Amino acid sequence: MARSERTVHERVVQEKDTPSTEAIQDRKFRERQLTQRQIVLRKVTNFVWWFTGIVEGLIGLRIVLRMMAANPGNPFANFIYTLSNVFLWPFQTLVNNPRSEGVVLEVSSVIAMMVYLLLAWVFVELLWLILGRERA
Repeated sequence: MARSERTVHERVVQEKDTPSTEAIQDRKFRERQLTQRQIVLRKVTNFVWWFTGIVEGLIGLRIVLRMMAANPGNPFANFIYTLSNVFLWPFQTLVNNPRSEGVVLEVSSVIAMMVYLLLAWVFVELLWLILGRERA
């Protein structure tokens, strides 16, 4: 190939490979939208994990108090038991909880913790799967 033909060929190839200004602006706009969407998704994800952490901590504290045979008449223990009942009512009759001299091992609460953790993980993964990537 002669030098002049190669130069013309290189220019044509370069023009095909070089995106137009409009294409560059369109890509930047889509990247900016994707970034804003990802910011919102990250905030929602952080909230879901924060809320799950609060619920897990509350149920874990209840398990510890029940294993220590804490007095349910105590205001703090009563507050924890009352607040955690909201999250435990679907699981309370699932299994029998072993008892011995006032000490209770709440197996149903441990199951509830695992279920809530699994639900939070599935919810976050679905959010990112559905909304996290830009569609072509």
